Amino acid sequence: MKFGFLSKIFEGALSIEKTYNECDKALSELRAYNQKRKAANGTLSPEEKAELDAVVNTAIENATRIIDKEGERQWPGVFREMHKNLADIYLELDRHDKVREACERLQAYGTVGKQFADEVMQSLNEKEENESA
Repeated sequence: MKFGFLSKIFEGALSIEKTYNECDKALSELRAYNQKRKAANGTLSPEEKAELDAVVNTAIENATRIIDKEGERQWPGVFREMHKNLADIYLELDRHDKVREACERLQAYGTVGKQFADEVMQSLNEKEENESA
């Protein structure tokens, strides 16, 4: 008996869980860095910056890889969460165009997706108001 399909399902589940964890780690580290930077004009050493960049880039790459399966898989909750993770990461990175793009895609995921998009856009608007003040 072949269990190839089961291993693909299990592998996909592990990849999704791993990506959730990577996104959480990236967000946590970005938020900590941004708070440190605002509070004490903190900077990172080149090694710390490279490590932060690697964590963030890995999270973005893997979340994007999962999102790229939108036409192939029926994982609406997973896709919605990955768009939300990307929107949050891009918000911390001050990549406002990417935040808006992720929020537009979130709108397609029902009431919860719209709520997520509204929350992120509200945070973005507040951030832009603070920057212009």
